[in-house]
Amino acid sequence: MELRTILVNLDIDFYSPNLLKAAVDLAQRFGARIIAVAAASAPTELIAVEGAAVSVGLYEAERAQVEDRLNGLEAEFRESVPAALRDNCLVHLGAPNPILTRVARRADLILIRSHLGGEEVRSRNLDVGELLLAVGRPVLLVEPDCATVKADSIVVAWKDSREARRAVSDALPLLKKATQVVVAGIDDGDRINERVGVDDVIAWLRLHDARVRGDVYPAVGSHGDTLQKIAREAEADLIVAGAYGHSRMREWIFGGVTRDLLAAPTINRFMSN
Repeated sequence: MELRTILVNLDIDFYSPNLLKAAVDLAQRFGARIIAVAAASAPTELIAVEGAAVSVGLYEAERAQVEDRLNGLEAEFRESVPAALRDNCLVHLGAPNPILTRVARRADLILIRSHLGGEEVRSRNLDVGELLLAVGRPVLLVEPDCATVKADSIVVAWKDSREARRAVSDALPLLKKATQVVVAGIDDGDRINERVGVDDVIAWLRLHDARVRGDVYPAVGSHGDTLQKIAREAEADLIVAGAYGHSRMREWIFGGVTRDLLAAPTINRFMSN
């Protein structure tokens, strides 16, 4: 896969100029163009009583504020992205998840600004877990203070699953440019087979001229904690991982790598399902 179109989500509440800077940098490095989506709607809960003038007035006032903010985000896009890299900014009055999922058919990679979570409103903000399951494209969650995803040193979270294989394939353009790629398996009690899987991925990446090494690492806390520790030791600024090898509900109840990584906004994460 080549990166030719990057889709950026401009979140009405969590927007940061750094996200567009990161998108511009990636587009320049990979010869890509940038599409942006700015989508949100006023919560229908404001219309508490059907036909009540006060409730309708509150809804219309909120809708006008949302429209103004979305138009401001479009202006930010046009100001921040050079014309040579700019496709267009799609502004929609509607919940962002279905709109971004639909527009994703035009993109090779989706960029989202990471945040601490827990404050999302579905009418205004993305549900990233839902997006990962629905979008059919890789998603790069950019940590809040990052204006450049260097991806010079990358950790690949390896588990022999469809989602991990998809993530490694989707991330190949970045992996080929990195000066160091670490394929990290985590010891789940079958180290020999896990090592065979890691070695196979290393061999495949070397055929694509990636500079890669790898190992099976002992778990230190959760798998998500272990991956972040490996990334710190490798001085990596990007983790590549498959998303939701188990059901999302099971991860929500019992925990899992995807949930851990979504809750770790201080490192960039490239995720595919």
